[in-house]
Amino acid sequence: MKPHPLLSLILAGTFIAALAWGEAEEIRDISWFLKRLRTVDHLPIIEDSHTAMVSTWDRTGGNMDAFPLEKTTGKTNTIVNVDGPGCLHRLFTGFLDERFDHTRMQIYIDHNPTPLFDMLIKDFFNDESGPIPYPLVFIKSYPGTLMPIPFEKNLTVKVVNDLYGTAEWIQGMWGVFWQFTYTKYAADVEVRSLQWPLAPAEQSELEKTCAAWLKAESSPPAIPEKWTARKKKTLKPGEAIELNLENAGIIEQMRIAAWPDTPDVLNQLRLQITWDGHNSASVDVPVGYLFGHGQIGHNKTHSSIGAVTGRKPIDSKWPQTEAQEYNSNYNSLLLGMTDTETYCMFPMPFSNGAKLRLVNAGSAVAETVELKLGIKKMDSIPADWGRFHVTWSREAGATEASRNFGKQNAPCKIVLNRKGRGKYVGTLIQVDWPRNEWWGEGDWLFWTDENEWPPSYHGTGSEEYFNSGWCMFDRKAVSGFVSARPGFPTVYSFHLNDAFNFQQSITVAEEQWMYDGDISEFNPMWNSTAFWYADKPMGAESMQ
Repeated sequence: MKPHPLLSLILAGTFIAALAWGEAEEIRDISWFLKRLRTVDHLPIIEDSHTAMVSTWDRTGGNMDAFPLEKTTGKTNTIVNVDGPGCLHRLFTGFLDERFDHTRMQIYIDHNPTPLFDMLIKDFFNDESGPIPYPLVFIKSYPGTLMPIPFEKNLTVKVVNDLYGTAEWIQGMWGVFWQFTYTKYAADVEVRSLQWPLAPAEQSELEKTCAAWLKAESSPPAIPEKWTARKKKTLKPGEAIELNLENAGIIEQMRIAAWPDTPDVLNQLRLQITWDGHNSASVDVPVGYLFGHGQIGHNKTHSSIGAVTGRKPIDSKWPQTEAQEYNSNYNSLLLGMTDTETYCMFPMPFSNGAKLRLVNAGSAVAETVELKLGIKKMDSIPADWGRFHVTWSREAGATEASRNFGKQNAPCKIVLNRKGRGKYVGTLIQVDWPRNEWWGEGDWLFWTDENEWPPSYHGTGSEEYFNSGWCMFDRKAVSGFVSARPGFPTVYSFHLNDAFNFQQSITVAEEQWMYDGDISEFNPMWNSTAFWYADKPMGAESMQ
């Protein structure tokens, strides 16, 4: 019996509508990007995209990164002109004071002659009355925003100053230390350009993301109702806790507790993870350097210079670097440390089993060690999901053996240098630096599927990469400090929408410059922990 023609039309229309709805769900609009700022389950997905930066780094090889390249027409300086499809993830400038009272920022989308935003920069970055709410805009140490600005065809950013060319003009009135981090996607990726003001549903997503970030900054994630796997024991030298996982699944949360929690014990405990029966560990790192407490232990209070705990006035040029008391516990979306244990929220998929070992590689007894896992079992793993990797290295900074890059010939700490296909999602840096002088003038450099100078991502200083500035750090859901200085400064930065996908190779380096001096005079030990995904299990290549 044949169906009625009208019924056939209805069924066909329903099928087409369903297809259209499925495609619509994959459109990368502002809601899509905002959801991915508060969730981490998408991190293993490896795609064809390229993350880069437009910044004002000093092209002469020095440290005068303050002023933008002048592409001026009349009183307008065009800083960014990027074709889509893409998304601007991060917009930073150096400071806001009376010199910039006449400086406006204009953001244009898709060659529209009317700017999406056209306002004084001090108003745009105001975290109380500006267009973007805190904490997605902030002025604690650097004025900046991590509000996604998706664009389908083009993104153009201009700064305008009516005093340009007059006697009152000074170069700094364009603004200083500009940085724009963006990602370009494959041509067939459908991006819906940002519209302003937001629609009610989009505003709701923004509010959810802000609330999630504030919660992630202040408290650890909820624990599972029941841990899937859990082991606790005393570890003598050479002994290990081992957990063998079968079939396919994804580790959604991992917690590690150790006692005593001294640096010696934390650093002699090594976490080793192999995926899918691979011969070598993709994760092989001391627990102390995995979570950033390898020099200070749990729940220790320190006197520090360089930590920022509250908001500062919008016209404050130089944040105070006075000593502050703070607790080295910290919380974020992906890593954290409580009074009793550490937690890791990086999703870790596996398709054919996994083996986790927490081994005592030192000479002292670890009296109590506990490993807990929350695992989601799956029938299979999507083909575009990578395997989690951690690469840790420790070496003296700015020695003759340091790698040099580009025309600046700067000594660099190599954080990651790999060939293959994957995705870089974060960094933790710890420097043995017991001095008050500022250690982090070096720029961050990312080469993804490229080897020319300069790389397409070239920053303006170490603290800026950690979403901070002026030798100071604050805490956000995706970046912050475990400890500042003097002593053992430890800082972290994670990438969600702005992760670095690569198809052939990646090199990540941090220049090693000291403020007003040569850091090689001190040769500090420089520790880096890189978090990344590869399309297949690879060795971690950790270095002692």
